[in-house]
Amino acid sequence: MSRIFSRRKILGAAALGAAGMVFGRKLLSEAGEGISKWNAGGVGSNELPASTEIVNAGKLKQSFEELGQYVYLTPQKLGGGTHAVDLNSGRTLAWISYWNYGDSCPISHHLAAYPSPDPYKGFEFINSTQGGDNVMIYGLPTRIKERGMLGKWGMGNHIYRVQFDGQSMNLMEDVAETTGIGLGVHTTIYPDASGFAGADGQKDVCAFFNRAVGSEKTQVQMAFRADWIGATANGGMEENWSKGGKIRLTRLNAAKETGKYDLEGTKGNKIDWEMVPMAEYLVYTGQLPGDSPKTLTGLDAVVHHPGGRYSALIIRMLSCAIIVDRHNWEPVCCLHCPEGSPGNLPIAKVSSGPDTWEIKLDDVKCVGHEAGFSPDGKSFLMMNNIKQNNMAVFDTADADPRNWKKITFVKDPTWSGDYPSPFHLCFSVDGSKMFVSVLYPKPANSGCCVVDTKTWKIIKKFQNIGPDCQTMAVTYDGKYVFQIFSGFQRLSSGAFIFTQDTLEPIGYLPNFGGHHDCVIVPTKAEQLKNSRCTTL
Repeated sequence: MSRIFSRRKILGAAALGAAGMVFGRKLLSEAGEGISKWNAGGVGSNELPASTEIVNAGKLKQSFEELGQYVYLTPQKLGGGTHAVDLNSGRTLAWISYWNYGDSCPISHHLAAYPSPDPYKGFEFINSTQGGDNVMIYGLPTRIKERGMLGKWGMGNHIYRVQFDGQSMNLMEDVAETTGIGLGVHTTIYPDASGFAGADGQKDVCAFFNRAVGSEKTQVQMAFRADWIGATANGGMEENWSKGGKIRLTRLNAAKETGKYDLEGTKGNKIDWEMVPMAEYLVYTGQLPGDSPKTLTGLDAVVHHPGGRYSALIIRMLSCAIIVDRHNWEPVCCLHCPEGSPGNLPIAKVSSGPDTWEIKLDDVKCVGHEAGFSPDGKSFLMMNNIKQNNMAVFDTADADPRNWKKITFVKDPTWSGDYPSPFHLCFSVDGSKMFVSVLYPKPANSGCCVVDTKTWKIIKKFQNIGPDCQTMAVTYDGKYVFQIFSGFQRLSSGAFIFTQDTLEPIGYLPNFGGHHDCVIVPTKAEQLKNSRCTTL
């Protein structure tokens, strides 16, 4: 493989904040000149379009400007908790640490907040957590495993429902314990705020839940598991995916005796560690062990069309999205994102009891990552990574998803090779701009770019922001964009802020504990179109 050497630098160069994964630390020194070109936020050897403006964000100072009456919610990843900040004063309103509730390895991962008329008086949010061996992949000299803290109480995959009551944060429910479904990755609120979805790429499981209030307990509305059946399943690891095959989507059912599923903690894990960004490569080269890596699809997220009917199951290993109709819980079609692949694939039901569907893929040209719908629902985008570095754009204006079409790609001349690569996305309130975090390999800082959604061209770049630029959030008055950075432990962390309309850099706000996600609490359901609902 001509790309093995450069791709393996993922392990040592670990942009990913996975500061030297234990099996790849030594490769950092091998990166040499390939990484040095990024140390000062440079863009490599390719020339940029003359219309693209570049800002060296690393030269900006911290901002203490009043940013509006919003509550900014951020999980701490390996810090084990989450805190809420008043953007009008820069003061932390409240925080929660899941260690205090008996979770001996709480990796506070992703979150989504329900709307509240006045978040200062109270709101609720859903917070997924990882645990288990995931704490071991970052090169920490920890003794947490040998001391037995990754056992029953440290397996992770909790789904915490948390309430801020105006003074403190209170743990209301562990949805995983209530339902038997433990999911440790993305959570997204429904567009009408009536429930939420969660997923986990280690298990290839996603589930849809109703909204519980107060002392009520959450109920599962539907759950699915995705499995990959490679056309050359008995061959090598990479061929298992690249030569094509089929996705098998199965409806999961709770046990009749208990009314619960059997997927708490690490139960159901196909791989031992999460796929950190670009770590799909570790799977198809046999470097990420587990009980069933060859069946992995990487189903680790669900995003919702703002119209409220359809949801997209994000499949990382195959760079595709299965569209599900939440009116009848039936899959409708599959959007296949790689350049050069057909854009809309049919789904066939192959059996009942349990209901099972299959999608045939002739080949898998690349892996994917994050995805999302525009606020008006007329566009869907997903990243193509590693072997392709671009973003597929689908026209989703038609009422029938089977007519959604791949129309173009967001590209940049510097997105060549493995890095830099598009990572997360969100939209301006009016949908005229898309903001994309761009991942660079450690020790370089990552950045963010702005895309004109009429032309799907990059019009501005903010470079040298900080390590591991992750998700973004927008203030619902259309004034500011927040780019979180440092999704992992031990690196500098904060929030870089710029204006939504004029794209002027404002500066930085501190964040503590290596934050991995960010959400501004909405005040009404309409604002969920620009929250952790439609995009990742």
